[in-house]
Amino acid sequence: MSTRVHCHIFQQGLCLPTSPLCRSSKVVWATTYSRKNSSYAALPRKGEDHDVHHRRTALRKQPNGSMISGLERVPTPAILRNLLLGLLLSSPRLSHVGFKLLDKMAYSKSTLLNPDANPVLRAVVKPLFYDQFCAGTNQKEVFRTRDTIRRLGYAGVILCYGKEIQISRSKKLQSTGSECTDQALEVEQWKEGNLRTLDMVGEGDWIGLKLTGAGPGVANALMNNQDPPAEFVAAMDAICQKARSQKCRLWVDAEQQMFQTTIDRWTIDFMRKYNTNGKILVYSTIQAYLKSSRDKIKYQLSLAAAENWTLAIKLVRGAYIANDQREKIHDTKAHTDESYNSIVADVLTGRNLGFLGSNGQSFPKIALFLAGHNPESVSKAWDLIQELSAKKELKVLPDFGQLQGMADVLGCRLLQKCDDLKASSESSTRLDDASKEEVVAVPEVFKCLTWGSMQECMQYLLRRLIENQSGADRMRDGLTAYRQELWRRWFGKSV
Repeated sequence: MSTRVHCHIFQQGLCLPTSPLCRSSKVVWATTYSRKNSSYAALPRKGEDHDVHHRRTALRKQPNGSMISGLERVPTPAILRNLLLGLLLSSPRLSHVGFKLLDKMAYSKSTLLNPDANPVLRAVVKPLFYDQFCAGTNQKEVFRTRDTIRRLGYAGVILCYGKEIQISRSKKLQSTGSECTDQALEVEQWKEGNLRTLDMVGEGDWIGLKLTGAGPGVANALMNNQDPPAEFVAAMDAICQKARSQKCRLWVDAEQQMFQTTIDRWTIDFMRKYNTNGKILVYSTIQAYLKSSRDKIKYQLSLAAAENWTLAIKLVRGAYIANDQREKIHDTKAHTDESYNSIVADVLTGRNLGFLGSNGQSFPKIALFLAGHNPESVSKAWDLIQELSAKKELKVLPDFGQLQGMADVLGCRLLQKCDDLKASSESSTRLDDASKEEVVAVPEVFKCLTWGSMQECMQYLLRRLIENQSGADRMRDGLTAYRQELWRRWFGKSV
């Protein structure tokens, strides 16, 4: 008979805490069997309504024999909004006008250009852009979005408070939302915003932190590589302690390179403090589009091993290419893809990172969150996880995540794969042939949500739209999948 082994190695941004689907990362030891003949888990999940259950448990193949996209989980209004937004972003003329308007709104202090104060702007921006990429402006809206995400089958959510500061090309600090000149008050407002964020998540969920959101004083300290102000350290401690008491985790987001060196240094200090004794609370962010990303991981991993704390990483490609230092970024997308994929492979295998070499050092414990919207990278990571776990050589079981409003097709396919693995491992427990045991690694899949006033989230919205436009090929593929899913729902057949 097979057994389950729960490994405290990691759990992770595009959830269903009422069901104990994946509350801790795990490697499932299961007897070998033919997966192609396994039945899909047909019982409704706790708290799952009939329509969602019906869509989730739809036939695995369409009438023409092709596999379904996984979008059967997604409500029809969300599919329609994805289609509309995709069509707008695919039009050069419409997207150019939209980007110019949103860019002005993101940095303007004018009431006329503030969608929170201007009802005409709000009527356009909120339903089309804000609701697509952001969770809500208040607790009621956030709860509604969060619960919808969980009902789709995600293991949990990562909720981020949207306030931040960016540096313009003229080297000026540009803040979202209201700001004041009192550093202590700015930090206190940022702390309270993140404590409110924790009030809106549950056990096993995450929050994401933008350190520049603590105000111009903290942003200047980051820009000048100074030590953190005392009030900021106290605020971070309050956030970390509350997150730990709720059995949540947090990540510190990457920001522009003018801030990032100091963000890394401060984050390492908090990992030293809270990622000890086998417990993991704080994650740093590594941007694979930076030429220094691999060296940064090697340095942080060696430091953690030497000082006996656990390095926890969220790996992303990068989101600041439009206003960051270009010379620090890989020259081509292909180079960025290679950077991301090779880092994933080396962390999963424990190779090429300064360990398991001639010095005889064993690979240290590490936690990994794979955030990304690139289907090829996700597929490679998934296949490698299964291959290594079957050989009992997997160094860390990562989890996956996508941002709200992005890569829904990819996220749904990942959820389907996780469901299939869980169903297969449950079927195998009924077999008594222990001689055919194999390892089945079941990652968790999360959705990353950002909340805050519309003005506070404008810079975030602008980056998401730029990122969507830059992925034009993926967007076209997504539009095709959305159209096919609508056709299937409305006419009962695929196209």
